[in-house]
Amino acid sequence: MNPALRIVQVGFATTVQDQGRSGLAHLGVPVAGAVDRRTHDLMNRLVGNLSDLATIETLGALIVEALRPVVVARSTDASRHTLATGDRFRIDAPTDSVWAYLSVRGGIDVDPVLGSRSTDTLGHVGPAPLRTEDVLDVGADPRTELVADHAPDRRHNDVTVRIWDGPQHDWFIGGRQALVARPWLVTNELSRVGVRLEAGEFARTTRSQSQMSSIGLVEGAIQITPAGEPIVMLANHPTTGGYPVIAVVEPDDLFDLVQTRPGAAIRFRRA
Repeated sequence: MNPALRIVQVGFATTVQDQGRSGLAHLGVPVAGAVDRRTHDLMNRLVGNLSDLATIETLGALIVEALRPVVVARSTDASRHTLATGDRFRIDAPTDSVWAYLSVRGGIDVDPVLGSRSTDTLGHVGPAPLRTEDVLDVGADPRTELVADHAPDRRHNDVTVRIWDGPQHDWFIGGRQALVARPWLVTNELSRVGVRLEAGEFARTTRSQSQMSSIGLVEGAIQITPAGEPIVMLANHPTTGGYPVIAVVEPDDLFDLVQTRPGAAIRFRRA
């Protein structure tokens, strides 16, 4: 036992996350893990951790208290901090982002389940979502050199993400061009599972009249609902789904989409 942090205020959608559970989708177990692995990895690097160590993910309003001196980094200001015993520390998403991360030197130390410390909010695998008054242990000091205090800002005002053809791209007249032709607003319906975009016009071809069976899903898959709403699958997406997949987001661009706030516009372009 190595207690280091106490949750003073749990905030919103606050969980422990790492890089997820790979190789279990055929058993119906989602990968889970951080929805923005790029920022998760970056915060780990700031405190000298390997990228696979667990961090805390939150939508904001998280306050923690140090139970002993610890080195942490938060994406709120993309900076590393040293906390003394009793210090309280607030974590919010940056003004142009949705999700925030807190890393601790040594990593959040909870019992792994199926090889991961991530909280699966869809299948309820792994540690429970965090609660006020929870006390968190951290792992052993990695004894690595701390080489940077701050991380560069990688956000942009205009978010454009690349897409590839999905398996049902030819079920819609114009295929993925229907996505590329216009900007799309991010709605308030977002979670670790996926993010819903505003509705659009998706005229179906005769091929789409056949009965569709459930198909396997990957992170970044863009499903089209009967109402014409694109839903982008995120880290905790189900392993199968019954809506046609018109396109798949380029993995390197997905994290920009993940961090786009509701009401903001994104554009797609052909990869």
